[in-house]
Amino acid sequence: RVQVDNSRREDVPPLFGDFNLYGGIYRPVDLIVTDEICISPLDYASPGVYLTTKSLKDSQAVVEVRTLVSNGQKPVLASKSEDQTPGAETATKGKKDFIRPPPVRITLSTQIQDKSGQVVAQDSKENDVPSEEVVPFVQTLKVKDPHRWNGRQDPYLYRVVVTVQRDGIAVDQVIQPLGLRDFAIKEGQGFLLNGKPYPVFGVNRHQDIRNKGWALSAQEEENDAKLIQEMGANAIRNAHYPQSQNWHDIHDRQGTLLWDEIPLVNVTRNTRAFWQNTEETLREMICQLYNHPSSIWWGLFNELGTRPMPPSDEQLKHLQSVAKELDPQRFVVAASCKYNQSFNLVTEQMAFNHYPAWYHDSDPSNMKDFVEKRSKSVKKPIAVSEYGAGGNIAHHTEGAPVRPEPRGPFHPEEYQSYVHEGDWAAMKDDPLIWGTFIWNMFDFACRGRKEGNIPSLNDKGLITHDRKIKKDAFYFYKANWNPEPMVYLTSRRATARKEPITEIKAYSNCPEVELFVNGASVGKAQPNSFEICRWEQVKLKPGPNSIRVVAQSGKGNLEDSFEWRLESSGR
Repeated sequence: RVQVDNSRREDVPPLFGDFNLYGGIYRPVDLIVTDEICISPLDYASPGVYLTTKSLKDSQAVVEVRTLVSNGQKPVLASKSEDQTPGAETATKGKKDFIRPPPVRITLSTQIQDKSGQVVAQDSKENDVPSEEVVPFVQTLKVKDPHRWNGRQDPYLYRVVVTVQRDGIAVDQVIQPLGLRDFAIKEGQGFLLNGKPYPVFGVNRHQDIRNKGWALSAQEEENDAKLIQEMGANAIRNAHYPQSQNWHDIHDRQGTLLWDEIPLVNVTRNTRAFWQNTEETLREMICQLYNHPSSIWWGLFNELGTRPMPPSDEQLKHLQSVAKELDPQRFVVAASCKYNQSFNLVTEQMAFNHYPAWYHDSDPSNMKDFVEKRSKSVKKPIAVSEYGAGGNIAHHTEGAPVRPEPRGPFHPEEYQSYVHEGDWAAMKDDPLIWGTFIWNMFDFACRGRKEGNIPSLNDKGLITHDRKIKKDAFYFYKANWNPEPMVYLTSRRATARKEPITEIKAYSNCPEVELFVNGASVGKAQPNSFEICRWEQVKLKPGPNSIRVVAQSGKGNLEDSFEWRLESSGR
């Protein structure tokens, strides 16, 4: 029998979050039955096998495989009438003698196989494993002419097969993915994957879907990943807690870069128990996700200092050192919305959350000045870990954008697009930025919010909570990030029009787009550097108006269309 309890505890993070915290067991559960001699599943619930690329060159990769082998044999009550097994030890507990079984000689065989199943490197090692002990086996394997895991372009995966044999019989086996890659962040170059610049265009994602909360099926996770891939994002910040193994398996295969983080969000407690549990969460995350090539960043905290009792720098420095001790290769990062704070200097990489023209009454172009100041404050390039605006697909405006009240009931879809267009224009080629992460890919539940005319929902997603409707801003990024030719007319849900003279806008990555209104050509336009086409002063007639665009691409013409209706009271 397994019982769970999601009651609030002051010593368990998160203590606060701008998202719902669901209870229950919402991921698959496995019952693990092993031989007494096995690869340990008890090292923070890791697979018991840790893969580390020690060096990576075009000619050769050197991979260290560290395997934890457990001997679970227990001492048995001694019998004076029986001979003691050679090598056994006798121990006395109370008035009884117990015999500890002798060490077991095991053979650990490790293979690295390529995608076709061919063995490209292998090693075997023998050693004794004493009873009631876990012994680490460390093997070094060399792969000639390695095929690199190269993000979305070529997410090539090897697999590592580790087998434990006792008396020539296999008693346990663990299979893990291996992606051979290296990465760096350099000033003026941004993020580099395998030595080459790799601009990080990312999104944040909550594992939350309408009417199911966090209990997503494997197929629903696959669908989320496909939607992110369709838009062209190549990185995901898994906010604000570690997400499933299946989610990571998907992105190992798809080549998405992942930022994983612990739920140290907003609020802390200055107690030993709280920080012990926080450290435990960090150790669990790193050990469980260690072998995923998609995992690049370990996130330490989000938006600390917004509530009473901010942590001391020493507590955060300890977590930073724990992360680097467990995994010296990956980056430790944090996301902050408090500026010029000493805790922003703790992690080796830093990111900031900023919402110009939404929570801040400023133009989206303010983002550029913000990035310059924040980068200067931490003396290195930064990421923008959150940015965006709310958008309700039933709310619309015509004409020049006017900032709505963020906490108010009206969140027009057109204004959300305006913010994203301006934010991206300010960040696109900024050498001070190593990554950007939209807040958020999907609308998500948040019981504390009463805004956008939908209670308990954060509507900053580019796709609705049920995953059924992609908002206009989704297609703005698709035009910029996905090279597949496309064209999309905006404001398609704003069907009731009041103004007879209007602007019509389309997103397209094609060389030229032609607009037709009521069957007549209004003219051709070339997308600007942010893949936006605009036709100004377009005249509508009273009643229905057919709006259609035709884009020329190397794969033939592409079209998009819808109908607007001009109200008869229009001037």
